[in-house]
Amino acid sequence: MENIVFLETNSTSDNYKQSYQISLPLQSYIIYCIYKYCAPDEVDLCFVSIPSSENEITLDFCEEKVNLHFTNLKDVPWQVKSCAFPVTLYGDTIITGLCAVARHICKYRTQNQSSFEHEEGLLGFRKGCLQAPNEVSIWTKFCEVDLLRTIKECLSTEKMCVLPKNMVRFENHLRKPVRVHNVYKVARDIKKETLKKIDDDRKIAKEVTSISENTRTSKTRKWKSNIKKQLEVDCSIKIEDLNISHQFAEGPFFTLADLILLPSYYIIAQSFGTTFESVLPLTSKWFTNVMNIPEIQTIKSVLDGIRKHSILLENLSVPTTDDVSLYKCDPKRQNPKKRLFTKPDDIENALSTLVEGMELNVKNIPFDSCINWSDIPDGANPTAGHLPDERVTRKSQQLENLALAVLNIAKEGDVIVDFCSGSGHLGILIAYLLPKCTVILLENKEQSLLRARQRVHDMGLKNVLFFQCNLDFFIGKFDIGIALHACGIASDLVLDKCLKVNAKFVLCPCCYGSLHATDRLVYPRSCKFSNVTIDQYLCIGHAADQTHKEHPLTIRGARCMAIIDSDRGRLAEEFGYTVTLSRLKPLSCTPKNNLLIGVPS
Repeated sequence: MENIVFLETNSTSDNYKQSYQISLPLQSYIIYCIYKYCAPDEVDLCFVSIPSSENEITLDFCEEKVNLHFTNLKDVPWQVKSCAFPVTLYGDTIITGLCAVARHICKYRTQNQSSFEHEEGLLGFRKGCLQAPNEVSIWTKFCEVDLLRTIKECLSTEKMCVLPKNMVRFENHLRKPVRVHNVYKVARDIKKETLKKIDDDRKIAKEVTSISENTRTSKTRKWKSNIKKQLEVDCSIKIEDLNISHQFAEGPFFTLADLILLPSYYIIAQSFGTTFESVLPLTSKWFTNVMNIPEIQTIKSVLDGIRKHSILLENLSVPTTDDVSLYKCDPKRQNPKKRLFTKPDDIENALSTLVEGMELNVKNIPFDSCINWSDIPDGANPTAGHLPDERVTRKSQQLENLALAVLNIAKEGDVIVDFCSGSGHLGILIAYLLPKCTVILLENKEQSLLRARQRVHDMGLKNVLFFQCNLDFFIGKFDIGIALHACGIASDLVLDKCLKVNAKFVLCPCCYGSLHATDRLVYPRSCKFSNVTIDQYLCIGHAADQTHKEHPLTIRGARCMAIIDSDRGRLAEEFGYTVTLSRLKPLSCTPKNNLLIGVPS
């Protein structure tokens, strides 16, 4: 099975052979460091030569003449070119995104485990380090997006007066209590190691004293330890009082997160010089701890090979940031989802801003056929799972609605992407019904995609590919985009992907109350709804989630759902699409039963 990591470079094979230098974007540089550290024998590394204007880091291999494999972009498989680098091609699966690729490399490491690591290795407790995607994890987003953006800005500046906020955020993080799984067990283990060392020292000292005081051989006495009594840790103690500090980024253990952050902070340490320790004392201490790990010496030459970039620091000021850690569960962190927008007066005021012609008409679309589930094999059939009968019926109805909508607009040879595919119920069904189309199951949760992959292999389907990545990292072209219950802003991100490549779409949105403005999304989406303020829009979205069965506000909730989806449909119309808003049949198959279909002119 192919197992290749592709990294972007601005160098060519000839360039490297002449100078033994290679120019890499920051993401490629970080993955190369991780690859060198883990030394995975079963993973190949390939550099893809792409001219780039991105800020680059030059690695000098004059002392260590490594054989590197290069290729051109035109020779790379189309699946790899459909994603942002770095990318891993693992058989029929594509893995992209800095953290996901790094996790994949760690699974094949051959280097001995460091004594500073968790007993389960670089991926930590239950192999969960940086597993959550950056859309939902503040920590992953910091490691994969925020800090990298800061480092790139530093590489393009020669003078700095204000310390970047992301550096202050990490400094604050290291000051906060450690929040890890089984924190009290970790506290007991640390206490055990400390007390055991003290106990051993005392035992040795007593034996030495006994030997020196007695000229004749005396009977060896058993050393009785009271260590067990001292190991107890009261679970009522506050976490901040457990005496567990951030020796490393995620607490007392060296993890993949430290390895990802290290190259970036190595650049900062070089650029800041002696100022690094004075303005970021805790970060400097963390950096020293990581650099003192013996195994880090395996990548010391790569770190030292960076072309230094000095920054003139004049009267450097420290900006104010939220005094919280980078853990999502920090109780001090403000949670905007806790704000309520459903006061009756607010909803009525928001709805009063709508005028005739803004909302799409909800149509009744009759499909020419239905799916005979008795003919559908187990891998694509909800009845083969372990769901209650009522749940199986409703799931089958949902899948049938979307599958028939796709069959109605698909043609032979189409590439169909099932965004946020989960374990692949919808995408696998469509792949079975359309064997001459290629179906991509795109999902950022590794375990969900593995379940889908197993079902596809059991069925023997040959027209399905698996993309483990965030929506951000998928940049390929396709013909139809589908999504069943993509939560909150995910439906809008899927819609934007379709509009960008002029692809048809079939969407059944969900979780309207989770909508929020981001650096990529502005609400309302369309010009027709531009008179609605963001607060009014979010108020309507929150009311749209009040569609529970036999709820007194169900009718109003259904209208609010239609309003949000009308805004999405109007945006597509501005891109030249013909848009249809309908509802799943029967309505009882799910409370979130809107179906938005778009076909470009």
